[in-house]
Amino acid sequence: MLLGEIHVWSVTLNLERNRVDEFSQFLTTQERQRAAKFINPLHGDRWIVARGYLRQILSQYLDLTPAQIVFTYTQHGKPKLEGSPIQFNLSHSGDRAVYGISHSPIGIDLEYIHPLPAADLVDRFFSPAEQAIFHNLPIDIQSAAFFHAWVQKEAYLKACGTGLSTPLDQIEVSIDPHTPATIVSAPIGDIWQIQKLDIPSGYAGAIVIGGDDVSQQLLQERIKYRSIC
Repeated sequence: MLLGEIHVWSVTLNLERNRVDEFSQFLTTQERQRAAKFINPLHGDRWIVARGYLRQILSQYLDLTPAQIVFTYTQHGKPKLEGSPIQFNLSHSGDRAVYGISHSPIGIDLEYIHPLPAADLVDRFFSPAEQAIFHNLPIDIQSAAFFHAWVQKEAYLKACGTGLSTPLDQIEVSIDPHTPATIVSAPIGDIWQIQKLDIPSGYAGAIVIGGDDVSQQLLQERIKYRSIC
C-alpha cells in the first residue's frame, strides 16, 4: 500500500539464466521481441529483467499477477496503467534499475557514471547559465556535475511525459554535484519537486514528483526505499 508515500525500488539486473528465463515468461510477445533485437545478449537479458521486475513490483500494488498487467503508452512513449491510480516510472543503466511508484505524476532517472566528453555535451544541451556554472567548476568534479544535472533533466521530462520534445536547455537545474537537486526553471508551469536518489556509488539518480500538495520537505519525508525480498 502507498498511503501517500512514494516508493523507490532499486534492483540489480545481473541474474542467473534461470531467473532471466523466469522473468521472460512475464512479458508479452512484443516485449520479448524487443529484447531479442539487442545486439549484445547481455543488454537484452538486462532489459528482460528490468521489465520483469517492473511487473513483479507493480503486482504488489495491484490485484493482478505480473503477466496479467497491461501497459498503455502516452504520445511520447511513457508507460502507464489504464484505469489505475498508481503512477510509476522506471530507469535502468549499467547493471541496475530503479522504479518509482506513486499516486502523483512521477519521473525517475538513473545513469551509470562513466567517462564521456562532459564539457562538449554541456555546451550542446545545457543553457548558457548552466554552461557558465559548469565551466567554473574544478575539472575533477565536472563529470559528476554533468551526470548530476543530466538525471535531473531526464527525470523532469519523464515526470511531465513530454520526452525530448522539450529541449534540455529549457530546463535549468542545479549543476554542482555537492548541492541538492533543484529545478531552477522549467517550461511547464505545474508544481514539481525533485530529490536525489539514495543509490549505490558510481551512479547518479533523481526523482521528480508533481502536484500541488508536494513540498520539498514533504517529498523527502514521503520517499520510502523498498527492496526485493
